[in-house]
Amino acid sequence: MTRRKLIILAGALLCLIAAGTGYYLYNKPRTTAAESRTDKHISAEKLYEEFSSNEQQANTNYVNKVVEVKGTVTDVQKTGTSVSVLLAGAGNGAGGVNCSIVPGGEQQLPKVGESVLIKGMCTGMLMDVSIVDATIINHK
Repeated sequence: MTRRKLIILAGALLCLIAAGTGYYLYNKPRTTAAESRTDKHISAEKLYEEFSSNEQQANTNYVNKVVEVKGTVTDVQKTGTSVSVLLAGAGNGAGGVNCSIVPGGEQQLPKVGESVLIKGMCTGMLMDVSIVDATIINHK
């Protein structure tokens, strides 16, 4: 074989390997927060208080981490397939922890006033502390 054909063959083989790897990674199932190890356990009031008092430090402690938050439901909103559960975060009702529940599944939605434990990924604070990819662990 000539040197030129060998180089072309090696390049084609590398392209094929790269394409196969890309295809595998693209189709690989995504790991949800429910399947991940919990990084922090905290109450909704404490989480909201930490973000309100020192947002920069709270970002370092909680953002992009899987948290289990326990709190009292103040609102449940359902729009199409998306469900949002708001947990009380401040005594004066000024803010809370907004949990975006994973669509699908046979989860029973909590009622206002119930105590719940929700697991999800913390993304920071806008008006409320945001938890995405959330799953309701239990409620009563």
